[in-house]
Amino acid sequence: MKTISESQFAERLLGLSTHWIDVRAPVEFVTGTVPGAVNLPLLTDDERKQVGTTYRHEGQDAAVALGHRLVGGSIKEARIQQWSDEIQAHPDSAIFCFRGGLRSQITQSWLRERGVDRPIVYGGYKALRRFFLKILEVEVPSLRFEVVSGPTGSGKTHFLWQSDRPFVDLEGLAHHRGSAFGAMESAQPGQVDFENGLALELLRAKQSGEPILIEDESRMIGKRILPEALFHHMQESPRRVLDVSFDQRVENIFCDYVSEDPAQFDRFKNSVQAISRRLGSLRSREILNDLQFSQSELLAGRGLESNRVWIAKLLKWYYDPMYARR
Repeated sequence: MKTISESQFAERLLGLSTHWIDVRAPVEFVTGTVPGAVNLPLLTDDERKQVGTTYRHEGQDAAVALGHRLVGGSIKEARIQQWSDEIQAHPDSAIFCFRGGLRSQITQSWLRERGVDRPIVYGGYKALRRFFLKILEVEVPSLRFEVVSGPTGSGKTHFLWQSDRPFVDLEGLAHHRGSAFGAMESAQPGQVDFENGLALELLRAKQSGEPILIEDESRMIGKRILPEALFHHMQESPRRVLDVSFDQRVENIFCDYVSEDPAQFDRFKNSVQAISRRLGSLRSREILNDLQFSQSELLAGRGLESNRVWIAKLLKWYYDPMYARR
């Protein structure tokens, strides 16, 4: 039986060729998995529930027998075909279930009967998750960071991507730009997937041996929370403050946030409402009126230029005072 042990996790995760097949049920997959893994379950959510109930009341043998009855005949053949097709497309695939037990072993055995022999992860996803947490909780304090700081609109994320230094893009991993207006079209990953992706990026970045550039962030990026050890280490690390003019900051935000999609103004208005208590009712209404005017200008075919007005007000009235208090 081919297995991948914990001592091989770093090599496998850093290698570009390894493709991860998660054979857990979909309900387990959505709670967190290996970055880039594909979910091709041995048991559906309902089948897993039935097998689990049988295991609790009648024991393992009865549960295994039920599993084979549920996943037999054409259903079994269809699932083997799915795995085979995925492995044909990604020859260096590795298989895992939750603990590296029956589900991954059965998958491996059925594939071997078809002449396809791929390794399973010893200890399963539980061992991989423990590996990721070790990076975030134990190894982070030994990493060297240089925190890229500056007021909103300084172009910190652009600075990271234009640098030739190793870096970790926290906002990219969180699918959020880290402000009241920072929501992206794609939903944020779950907390566990965010942490797993972050651990992998830190593992990659540390390989160079150079200090890692990382953007200055608050503890929360949208609804995702930075691990405590990482956040505290960032606070204690050297900083590089970007010196960018106010006009350039307005331009940076305009280019990053404003498009020709009229629906964006509803999102902007909702964001203003969300910070209205801190911004103040008069200023909130003024910015909402500016947004309404910019939306009307776009719909009338007069472009996007007026958006710079409300962006400048938000910086002066909300973001810059908040940055000064940090």
